[in-house]
Amino acid sequence: MAMSIRSTRIFNSKRESFLMFFKKGARLLSASSSKYTIKPQKNHMTIAEQIRARIEVRGPLSVADYMRAVLTSPSGGYYMYKDVLGRQGDFTTSPEISQLFGDMVGVWYVNELKKFHAPSQPLQLVELGPGRGTLIADVLNVFKLLRGKEGLSVHLVEISPEFSRIQAEKLCQKGTVQQASFFVEREVSGNIAKGRKYGVKNDDTEGKVTGKKSSFSTITVERPSNLVKKTESKHYQEGVMDDGTPVYWYYSLSEVPNNFSCFLAHEFFDALPVHKFKKTPEGWREILVTTDTDRGPDCFKFVISRFGTPASKIFMKPWDEREEVEVCPDSGLIAQQIAARLEAQGGAALIIDYGSEDESCDTFRAFKQHQQVDPLVSPGTADLTADVDFTYLRNAVSDKALAFGPVSQSHFLKEVGIDLRLKSLLEQCPNEQKSQLESGYKMLMESMGERFKFFALFPNILKDHLQKFPVAGFPKL
Repeated sequence: MAMSIRSTRIFNSKRESFLMFFKKGARLLSASSSKYTIKPQKNHMTIAEQIRARIEVRGPLSVADYMRAVLTSPSGGYYMYKDVLGRQGDFTTSPEISQLFGDMVGVWYVNELKKFHAPSQPLQLVELGPGRGTLIADVLNVFKLLRGKEGLSVHLVEISPEFSRIQAEKLCQKGTVQQASFFVEREVSGNIAKGRKYGVKNDDTEGKVTGKKSSFSTITVERPSNLVKKTESKHYQEGVMDDGTPVYWYYSLSEVPNNFSCFLAHEFFDALPVHKFKKTPEGWREILVTTDTDRGPDCFKFVISRFGTPASKIFMKPWDEREEVEVCPDSGLIAQQIAARLEAQGGAALIIDYGSEDESCDTFRAFKQHQQVDPLVSPGTADLTADVDFTYLRNAVSDKALAFGPVSQSHFLKEVGIDLRLKSLLEQCPNEQKSQLESGYKMLMESMGERFKFFALFPNILKDHLQKFPVAGFPKL
């Protein structure tokens, strides 16, 4: 019986290769985390103390600045130095629940690529915020089985030293992971960095950055000594998989080479910082974060700005009829970068996250030990997140890319063939693993099936082609 994917045709003269994949076995599920843990640079101030000090000096922070400080501060940010995923962490993602998720994402990419990209041509697989590397590992297994590894390279955008180590341990052959041998120096006068110059790191030096500390004790012009140094070659770390596939790590998408690429972002956009705005009789005002001494030293509260802020003047219009709004400028900029790359070099992008198209007004929240908690209490101890505004993303890329979706996770996975894959795995796996597969399937399709959305991007030039050969898992153009 030939395998089919609803709403599409399989562009492959060797359809049996898809059947072979769906009959392959399951990987063993594990809740264990990496054995590596990176300790943050010694800092006697907690994240809460750092934020409180900034507020005392500069006044209330925007919600966006608060999120940046909490999640990605080099001196103790939530994501930077510990594995926060899984049962022992604060939240669990779909790839960690079941390999079915990554398998279906991989099948979707391979199916779409067969419509407009030859397997013999180079291909970059780029993931933003790869977590433990579980999703990219499962997708790569599908790529190599159904498409082959010729011309394939992996590019990971990751700012967390801890997660980059976990990813390297999962993906790369032992002994092949190398960090860059260049480092950055900053010429400093007072508190202002004048520029950068590159120098070779000699064996007899630690390559530390020189410069004065700011008079504000929580901000320094030095890069924390335990972070990997940025490199002249743009990637800060590289390794090789067992089959020879190269893997590269970057601090930002702008550093990834401009080539034909498949972009993947799973639960990445929801962690980008948002600005919050509220309509008042005087016009749009920004919601800010300040200290809350009544509740305690590690507690903060929302306040309304007395006057319009630069952000409120840029992003909000007087005629907007909404009462409260969240805006994530970074999400629009990153989506535009992806769209520009697709237009110039070709490829496809898949964004998977929770969100909506109804421009929800108040979704900023925190999760700790799998429970929702107050995002303004004990910052740095819980994950901060906000729903992705897919309408905002669609508008941001409309001049360069075709946008498909969002569609629910359950809809996408079913259309791409998860039921067939589950049936195949259940026929092969030991009895003790069947319950894991079935419970994982149920979580993906029921508990998380409607909450999470799939959103795809393709170059505008493919519009006529994709009308003729519809994109799997999404409504037709």
